[in-house]
Amino acid sequence: VCVCVCVCVSVQSVVLCGPTSRAASLPRVCKSLFLQAVVFVRPSQENIALLCDLLKANAYGEYYFSFSNILKETHLQTLAEADEHQVVRQVQEVYASFLAVDPFLFTLGTSNNHDYLSWKPPSTHSQLNAVDGVVEGLAAFLLSVKRRPVIRHQRSSEISRRVAEDVWRLAYEQESGLFDFRRSDGTLQLLVLDRMDDPVTPLLSQWTYQAMLHELVGIKNNRVNLPDSSPKETHDIVISSSDDGFFKDNMYSNYGDLGINIKKLVDNFQAVSKMNKQIDSIEDMQRFLDSFPGFRQQSGNVSKHVSLMSELSRIIGEASLMTVSQVQQDVACGSDRMYAYNSIMQQLSTNSQAKSSECLKLVLLFALRYEKEGTRQVPLSKHPYGSSEGAEKLATFMKFFQVDEMVAALAHRNVEDAHLTLVKEIVRWAGQERRTGDLFGNHTFFARASKMVGGLKGADNVYTQHQPLLVQTLENLSKGKMKETDYPFVNAAHGPKDAKPQDVLVFVIGGVTYEEARFVAQMNEYGQGFHITLGGTTILNSRSFLQDMIRALC
Repeated sequence: VCVCVCVCVSVQSVVLCGPTSRAASLPRVCKSLFLQAVVFVRPSQENIALLCDLLKANAYGEYYFSFSNILKETHLQTLAEADEHQVVRQVQEVYASFLAVDPFLFTLGTSNNHDYLSWKPPSTHSQLNAVDGVVEGLAAFLLSVKRRPVIRHQRSSEISRRVAEDVWRLAYEQESGLFDFRRSDGTLQLLVLDRMDDPVTPLLSQWTYQAMLHELVGIKNNRVNLPDSSPKETHDIVISSSDDGFFKDNMYSNYGDLGINIKKLVDNFQAVSKMNKQIDSIEDMQRFLDSFPGFRQQSGNVSKHVSLMSELSRIIGEASLMTVSQVQQDVACGSDRMYAYNSIMQQLSTNSQAKSSECLKLVLLFALRYEKEGTRQVPLSKHPYGSSEGAEKLATFMKFFQVDEMVAALAHRNVEDAHLTLVKEIVRWAGQERRTGDLFGNHTFFARASKMVGGLKGADNVYTQHQPLLVQTLENLSKGKMKETDYPFVNAAHGPKDAKPQDVLVFVIGGVTYEEARFVAQMNEYGQGFHITLGGTTILNSRSFLQDMIRALC
């Protein structure tokens, strides 16, 4: 009988994370030549060195190496040279350098997401390594689904272009045989986007179940960490659509509908509990025992979702999030600048419950939304300067005056200086001059008219009026209207240029949000002529996005 031991060399570098020092990572093992070692790691330079050290230590009788991505020939040769005792029995590639969150959503789980937000050539060594990590993650995903894509990227983003070109070079030149699957089930189009083309979506509060959990509590690897009854204790809750029917049915439900559905869940459980208490015969006892496993599972599921809902309600009430969120939506989706300014100043000056981070998000949204717009509410004939040039000067003055007033109000609330600097920096890095898409629907007459019609029709929920820019991008792609000047193909002369592909892989460098995942799920359900898979370097909430921007831009 063979006895196997699983060894994870460099725990923090397994599959998704970055490497640590060799001294700290190499496990201390005694010689156990009767044991077999099964190792699963990323094929990084650091991990190869660690494996060589492990081989030279001659700690185990046999080794079985699995790598989460493509193993370079030079690395394979290095391992062969280190295998002095000829104990390596298997070396294989298992393409798993990504985390599948939902059937159509995956993430690379990168810990250095801030490096992508301000990336520009020439870049630092760490930023270049970060790009290589994205290319490796995308390669692993494409190899796992056995597809070689046609690749497009966002024209205005240097890092999108770099990643797209590197993936193309890997799939069509360096490893062309590995990617030659000879499939005939249609074209896969990889679209590489930059998070800073839509910085608004990660800044907004969320009001659907999955997105709310990530925004207010935090979801990591489909697990939520809730405070326990003791203030110093917490407990993990697994939250996954693959094994939780209630969550699968309600992950995109809004806050109001969610409360109603949880009440129904509790009522149904109470009815089952009463029925199980009525044990008057041997048959009743047998029925109870047969149904006990399901009853126990249902009990745990009810307790889980009631606990989550209670925690969400507590946070929302303490931080006055519903009031703040309504202002966020008015700023992001509205067009009345003075109304937005007054609403924000009211929150900054009178809402003592609102957290400083929520107030900062309001000012960032205003700075982005009204970056190029003046005081449209005042007719030209009534401007004191009496000319278009004078009106423009007044509008510019009013714009900077309003933003400065907001920044002063933030400072009065003891917001840190680095956070205040972000108000200016976000416009410099994610302003209209740097973006490709029509983020606020105001670039053309038709976009403004469509937005006005949408506003007149109203929204199902005042807290969910906003639509991510990704929705507009995918709709244009489904109709064959995506401009090649804005989203060019990589090496268009090589292979077909399919304006309306059957499958689309959208990858957002800098992270995706659960709000975008919700819209992608809806588009897949209702049909757009193709199936969409969404991926990103990480899954953002507003807190992590603010932290990344402060580290990258300030």
